[in-house]
Amino acid sequence: MTAGSPVELPWIDEPRFQCFGCSPRNRIGLALKMFRTEDGALSTDVTFSDDYASYPGVVHGGIVSVLVDELMGDLIALDRGMLAFSVTLRTKFLRPLRTRSPYRATARISREGNGVVHAEADVLAPDGTVHAMANSAYQPISSDQAEGHMGLVGADRERLAHYFDHAIG
Repeated sequence: MTAGSPVELPWIDEPRFQCFGCSPRNRIGLALKMFRTEDGALSTDVTFSDDYASYPGVVHGGIVSVLVDELMGDLIALDRGMLAFSVTLRTKFLRPLRTRSPYRATARISREGNGVVHAEADVLAPDGTVHAMANSAYQPISSDQAEGHMGLVGADRERLAHYFDHAIG
């Protein structure tokens, strides 16, 4: 599997940023590095350690859901310029993911309307075998939600204001 163009997440240097999925400063997180594929999708390559196992040698399903949710949410933030909360997340597990084995997850926006953006993601082994498929709906975060749920006030809220209060047709 060859990677595409690396993507720098614009919020990666935010002082309060501790995202479990993509922050390099979260000592127990995944620290995902993302890249663009030729068709514009967002992808990441990942090999899970035994720290993320449920059964011996098998990646915990919740961690797989974190992987696809992170990728789809970051895609929406990058492509639509907004931060959004997932309001639904469906992950279909076709085969268990093994710890210490490489996988590629890829996300794309599937549609938008009625106030939400819908995205899809797949997790594949190097031979192209699909191990998990996901879809989700994301609702843009308002400034009031950013303040109430994330505690973003004052200079923090002002610096990040462009990510909030987006409307989806």
